[in-house]
Amino acid sequence: MVIYIIISLFAFYGIYHFIQTIITRAKIGCNSCGGKLCLVPKPGDEGLEGKIRCVFMDGISEKLGTDGCLYVGISEKDPNKPVVEKLSAEYPRLVLLDDINWSKIDTGNRQRH
Repeated sequence: MVIYIIISLFAFYGIYHFIQTIITRAKIGCNSCGGKLCLVPKPGDEGLEGKIRCVFMDGISEKLGTDGCLYVGISEKDPNKPVVEKLSAEYPRLVLLDDINWSKIDTGNRQRH
């Protein structure tokens, strides 16, 4: 009898997790333009690589209902620029923002000055 109770609890937990996953994915699919997750680090931020990896490994952008990309605004003089460029090759949804490609994040009703 105890086994059936334990199995039932695991089954209910599995169903709950399955429904939660469906709702999260439906929320992303319904809002195709969604929000944008932007990271503008301070120059020389030592933990930047770990922060970027955590965003992708934990699926933070999907959980927030954004478009699934992480936009990083990093200056040319930042010592972390080579690290972020290496990570952008590893994670295709990592978008480096500079003065040329800010249009990737603008929604059309705002302009960057």
